[in-house]
Amino acid sequence: MSNLISHPLVQAETSLKALNTLAIDSTAEFFAEASNLADVEAVREFAQTRQLPIWVLGGGSNVVMPDRVSGVVLRFVGTDYNILEQDPTSVTVEVGAGYGWHEFVLFSLAQGWFGLENLALIPGTVGAAPVQNIGAYGVEVEQFIESVLGVYLATGESFSLAHSQCDFAYRESCFKQGLDGQALITSVTFKLLKQPKVNVAYAPLNQMAAQSGVPSPLELAHWVMQVRSEKLPDPAELPNAGSFFKNPVISQAQFEALLNRFPDMPSYPHGEQVKVPAGWLIDRLGFKGRCFAQAVYVHKQQALVLVNQGGSGAQVMQAAAEIKAAVYAHYGVELEQEPRVFGRR
Repeated sequence: MSNLISHPLVQAETSLKALNTLAIDSTAEFFAEASNLADVEAVREFAQTRQLPIWVLGGGSNVVMPDRVSGVVLRFVGTDYNILEQDPTSVTVEVGAGYGWHEFVLFSLAQGWFGLENLALIPGTVGAAPVQNIGAYGVEVEQFIESVLGVYLATGESFSLAHSQCDFAYRESCFKQGLDGQALITSVTFKLLKQPKVNVAYAPLNQMAAQSGVPSPLELAHWVMQVRSEKLPDPAELPNAGSFFKNPVISQAQFEALLNRFPDMPSYPHGEQVKVPAGWLIDRLGFKGRCFAQAVYVHKQQALVLVNQGGSGAQVMQAAAEIKAAVYAHYGVELEQEPRVFGRR
């Protein structure tokens, strides 16, 4: 049946290898790209008629693919933007979910819109940014999000969720919780600054500022790009999903107990709790460069990164499981991975 369909938007038996940054050789039973609401509705009707699930794929930078995805894999590729409101201090702009995230950061800076510079070079799309509540160097994207617009996949009804309705937290949102698998984001509305207010609180940006002075927003973006390029390998050269594990947040009591055992353990305050670097925990166990199943290995310079050289999604997940088990056995700390297994609810 898969090979007999004729639909202007839907393709059967489509490789997803080029659409995930781990370069896992995965095949979608059906695949479609939508650039507007009419396209989304057409794909939704196709899936409903055949009683197929819809799986929303963004930039493919934060997922682990199975060998095969049953149902319809849908990418929203609309990139339109619209200035909704502006004054001398700020601008409110709605941006299509298909816009590349890094490209939008650079575009916003070119327009004199500031705030997102610490988030430069993060892979993915604008639509994926609120799902993960992406963050780096002391900034989280939710600080600049006014609302998220999209479509409920079950009904085709459009929604607009205000910031307060998105349940943002560290690497979390309602789109990973109650709306997981239930919604397609079509655009995100941001409120950005027109007056520079750079954030160099986190190392190594504060060290660079101490040496070179306070940067402009564009200079700061280039600093971030430089640091990220040195820390994280380019997926185009070494297939990876960036930082594979979240930095665990633990209680003050647990941290103090660990500090007695590991006096050099770095940490960051996180409200009444403490955030510890997952990369440090993994590195101390000697995992850098460790190879799993001949195809998946921990990057030689960055312990947070799993590199895939022709392995399957199952092999990537097995490597992650071994690292989690070792960290828990040694520190009593549970690691949570950032990439999600695609096609699973």
